[in-house]
Amino acid sequence: MLATLVGLSMLLALVGGTATLASVLLGRQLRARLARRHPQQAAARQHTQQARRLAAEWPLLAQTLGLGYRDQWTRQHRFPPAKFMADDQGVTATVAAIAGAGLADYQHAAGYLADTWDCVTVRAEQQRPGLIRLRGLHRDPLLAPARIDLSGTAPASLDSWWLGWAEDARPVFIRSAEVSGTVVGGLAGFGKTMLVAHFLGQLAPSPAVQFVLIDGKGGPDYDRLIPRAWLSAKDDLSEVRDVLRQVHRLMVDRQGAIAQFLGVTDAWHLGPSPSWPLVVVVIDEAHTFFHERKGTSPEVKAHNTLVAELSRLVEELIRKGRNVAIQVMLLTQRATGDAIPTRIRDNCQVAISFATRTLDGAVAALGEEIRQHPDASPVLLNDPAYVGVAVTSLPGRPGFHRVRTPQVDHHQVTAIIRATTGLRTDPAALLADRAPGLRVVPEVPAPGDAA
Repeated sequence: MLATLVGLSMLLALVGGTATLASVLLGRQLRARLARRHPQQAAARQHTQQARRLAAEWPLLAQTLGLGYRDQWTRQHRFPPAKFMADDQGVTATVAAIAGAGLADYQHAAGYLADTWDCVTVRAEQQRPGLIRLRGLHRDPLLAPARIDLSGTAPASLDSWWLGWAEDARPVFIRSAEVSGTVVGGLAGFGKTMLVAHFLGQLAPSPAVQFVLIDGKGGPDYDRLIPRAWLSAKDDLSEVRDVLRQVHRLMVDRQGAIAQFLGVTDAWHLGPSPSWPLVVVVIDEAHTFFHERKGTSPEVKAHNTLVAELSRLVEELIRKGRNVAIQVMLLTQRATGDAIPTRIRDNCQVAISFATRTLDGAVAALGEEIRQHPDASPVLLNDPAYVGVAVTSLPGRPGFHRVRTPQVDHHQVTAIIRATTGLRTDPAALLADRAPGLRVVPEVPAPGDAA
């Protein structure tokens, strides 16, 4: 009898185990079939499970990383509350900022969080007082180069221009309205010249924009763009001075005529137009024109006198050109004070930096605040894989953001320039037609022409 009972119990155990195993295998097959039929629902369930797991592990992880504080009465670790969301790209955690868990603490722990969450990077951003957003990415979305085709049509608005895509794939626009100066820094070969081609490719089809192109390299990079430019010069300081004098004269004349011509004191209240175009002065390798020499020879004194005038002209254009729709874009490999005078650089409202070698170079381009955001520093972009990736600050979004700028086909840009050459005009002549009595400075003779 006992043997029979033992045999039955073993049989029941065997049958139960077999049934359990069969149900597990069938359940897996069913879930796999449902996942194939409804991949989005399966991915959502997986993301939900991952978020729940991360939330359950958070108290111990926060304590391990020292995020939070120890209650002096209960001696228990108080960890910051957190909410987790997972998606195909990575993990997003909205965490509280409490004692021992501020923005700097999360930034310091970013590397450990990335390892724990199986991410290549984790960035911490202050959303608002008391709330911080942690974003972890399984792969860096900015590593893949992006090539685009330019439309060749005039932009709907000149209040901003398109820079590229942020890490979350959102388009990034740089403010143009009420801006008189932009600094673009970064090592050679990391995207500055391509940025200018992309910038001009967007704005050239608009009759409400005129360009002044100054290339401190003196090479052929800008030759294909010059046909669309009102004025242009290369690295000859005397020619550059003559060009900047004309732009400065235009600024002074516009200041005196804006009320009569437009009926307002700020051209951006109405926006640029073909009769009052936005004038964009692009100065590449800008440090070329601000470098003073040492010595007392007549040649050195003449050079330094010329540099001083160039500095004064650029400074005044940036300080006074905003309300009459004149902008200066300075591009340089190193935006430090010895390359671009701080009285010029620090008056520019927009700052963009491609890869830099040193933190000092990043600070010079973007300001002291970049020290507080080491995970967004352009020093981290000093790798060929990040050619075309820039760092900037965006209105309404705290901190700094990495942006993938697009590659454009130079042949396509050249075609746009050729198609829009007829839009090139002299803004000073337009002003003189509407405001009699203003003196129009004649254009600089082309090289080889008689003065």
